[in-house]
Amino acid sequence: MGACGLRCFALASGHQVLPQQCHQQYYAQRRYSFHHARLGCSSPEKIRFFRSQMQTIITKACKELAIKEVPSKRCLSLFLWLQERYDTVYTRHPGFQKGSLPLLSLDNPFPMNLPENLFGEKWAFVQLPYSAVREEISDFEEKFVFGATLDLDLLGIDVDENTLIPGLSVASSRAKPLAAWMNGLEVCSIEADSSKGCLILAVGISTRYVYATYKKTPVTTDEAEAWESAKKASGGLHFLAIQDDLDSDDCVGFWLLIDLPPPPV
Repeated sequence: MGACGLRCFALASGHQVLPQQCHQQYYAQRRYSFHHARLGCSSPEKIRFFRSQMQTIITKACKELAIKEVPSKRCLSLFLWLQERYDTVYTRHPGFQKGSLPLLSLDNPFPMNLPENLFGEKWAFVQLPYSAVREEISDFEEKFVFGATLDLDLLGIDVDENTLIPGLSVASSRAKPLAAWMNGLEVCSIEADSSKGCLILAVGISTRYVYATYKKTPVTTDEAEAWESAKKASGGLHFLAIQDDLDSDDCVGFWLLIDLPPPPV
């Protein structure tokens, strides 16, 4: 029987409730729950979601609650939780069929040209030990530079202090405006596509940009593949740093990123 009561049923008190009354009672309780939530605790400022198929219903719900909806693959706790459910619950179900595709798949469109306001002037593959990455995160929180961090403790991700984290450093004479523009995006991950000689920037749910290109040679291909291997070795962790100059020790913008596989369900 559905939540709205498609047929009559008796309450514990013995009173019979008709289908229409069930429907009204359900939504009255639902609205009361929302109101009670508002009184009992502060509402979140924004809610991220990663399935484009759910955008209409999530947007409507968030609008009613005056919460900003944000399409983004940075729903990392949810990604990990769904993977855990898949491993510990769904695969053990008697009706489980290995290899079945998820009902709601994630889009992975062909990358588009990068908007002009997001162009940097120079870039380089770099790497830092995780201890240095933690310092950058600390500076981010203290200096309020542009960017985003990840709560790895909350995500249950343990990284050794000496683990080398690969990154991409981008330099620009207009580093601050560039970082500000990037800050308006939900930057999710960076991929080095050695087969096409380019870097791909993923933002939001399904937006992918050709972030940079390079001339394919055996040397550049090896560098790109080594960078991707380092990213895989660090569990998908990597970073984007925007600087005034590639030789500078300071960052104008710093994004700690993680490249996780899409949820199997």
